[in-house]
Amino acid sequence: MLTLNRCRLFVLALVLCGMGSAMCRAQTPYTGPLPVFDVVTIKPHKAGDNNTSVSRSPTNLQATNISLKEMIAGNYNVKAWLIFGLPPWAESQKWDIVAKVSEPDPAVMKNLSREQRNDMVKALLKERFGLQLHMDSKVQPVFEMTAMPEGVKFKESAPPPKNDDGTPGKSPGASTSTSDSHMVAHHVSMKSFAENLSYRVERTVVDKTDLHSENGYELELSWTPDEKNNGGDNGSGQEAPPPIFAAVKEQLGLKLSPAKAEVPTIVIDHVQMPDAN
Repeated sequence: MLTLNRCRLFVLALVLCGMGSAMCRAQTPYTGPLPVFDVVTIKPHKAGDNNTSVSRSPTNLQATNISLKEMIAGNYNVKAWLIFGLPPWAESQKWDIVAKVSEPDPAVMKNLSREQRNDMVKALLKERFGLQLHMDSKVQPVFEMTAMPEGVKFKESAPPPKNDDGTPGKSPGASTSTSDSHMVAHHVSMKSFAENLSYRVERTVVDKTDLHSENGYELELSWTPDEKNNGGDNGSGQEAPPPIFAAVKEQLGLKLSPAKAEVPTIVIDHVQMPDAN
């Protein structure tokens, strides 16, 4: 369960997109007609309960306390602040959504890709919210992430151990553990780290470090969110970490500089409140 905080959009994007989920690793590409969520309930979330949860299985979607804007961001793989044309209620109104494929074909469901599963949710949003949109690109404020002149303060990830026969071992893959004030990343690329960082600063971060490693990098970052940064020890008895921009510079040897760049966006053409059920 999650509470409302600055990493909410990032976590919801991961869950809604199915990133890192075994169910989205199709064994054989499926090319037939997509299954449809044919049993769907959408109800306004009860006021006073700020807990949020999202779960997906091969046949079900259950989302609690989620806005239409968050659903669009997660399933269209676009950052929430790059969605234009939504009415205010699409962000403020939270919904409880339960969707199910009533008579699934197990073989079909097993072999759907992540993109195909997102397409099923897109069809649901189109049917129940009347959602119509188009992709666009706009010049927007961004942060360019560069290495400090004195060099970065993190290391490349170690290569995987060799197999018994001397052949290269299998990479463990990139992983990132995050909260609203701490991040630990293993075997990550600079592009992936910039993407992750975007959700913390609520602006697209563009990697300009020119750092490339076959095995990725090891990074750890701690900061004090703006709303908690009062210059003291925050009751911990120890000096609080710096704000995120200073933390990136002091702990990682990276700099975030304001700039402008063309980035992918979504423009909403039509949307409406769903019928109650």
